Amino acid sequence: MASNKQTMNTDSSKPNLGGLELKMIAKDDAAFVSAVRVSDVASGRFAMPFLHVWFALSYYLTLTATATTELAKQFAKQFGILFELSRIRNHRLMHKINKVIAQHPGKKQFDVTDDSDEHIAKVTSEASDCGVDPAKYLDESTDEDDVAQCSNAWCLNQNAVCGKASDNVIIITDLDGVDWFVLITRQNGPGRSQLAWAGGFVDKDETFTQAALREKSEEMEMGITSSARDVKYDVKTTELPATKMMDWDPRAKFVEGMEVGAVVTHYTFKRS
Repeated sequence: MASNKQTMNTDSSKPNLGGLELKMIAKDDAAFVSAVRVSDVASGRFAMPFLHVWFALSYYLTLTATATTELAKQFAKQFGILFELSRIRNHRLMHKINKVIAQHPGKKQFDVTDDSDEHIAKVTSEASDCGVDPAKYLDESTDEDDVAQCSNAWCLNQNAVCGKASDNVIIITDLDGVDWFVLITRQNGPGRSQLAWAGGFVDKDETFTQAALREKSEEMEMGITSSARDVKYDVKTTELPATKMMDWDPRAKFVEGMEVGAVVTHYTFKRS
């Protein structure tokens, strides 16, 4: 259902689309829709929940396999570091959520090992070398809220099998060659107030692609209006293969892991 929520841009600047205008509307459980520089996400300035950075990493790795752009290589390296930081954060949450699960007889706990101090130090050092700030991923100040949201009554009604989810990834390369993500700001926990893809769980008889497109339409609207005939854009759609990860989602419902997929829509703007 559509709402009257306002568009928020997390940076004062906007993509340079010439005379074209980007219209974004938040819906459902999205608080805002924002155009955010990929470099600001890759540097750790804005954190993403769970292992959402996996899709950014996966997509930029595909670009490095078909092109030799230094920017794509840089983003792939940075998102690789953020992926490791995300796993460290998830494992920390899982240990705390296991303590809640233990209070409920018959419920299964996460099978998760500790991240050693040496491993955390290694990832933190690599982050520094790559221009990534790990602070938001290592910060524990929001853990109490995340644990509460990950171990409520709905989450404790555990899935007997692996869960499934799919996300919709939108990337814009503007006239200056700057890459931007179109992201929602989560209104609800876990990951409350963090930037995320529009996405969610796969319904029965849905494909990952169908789920990604449905979730996008439920959580946001995006349109491009034109007032300049000399600006055009190309659109490329890429379906990222579904991947099973035991530590994707720390909610108590998914102790058997998650299988996740995504659809990437990449808009590239140019002057004709």
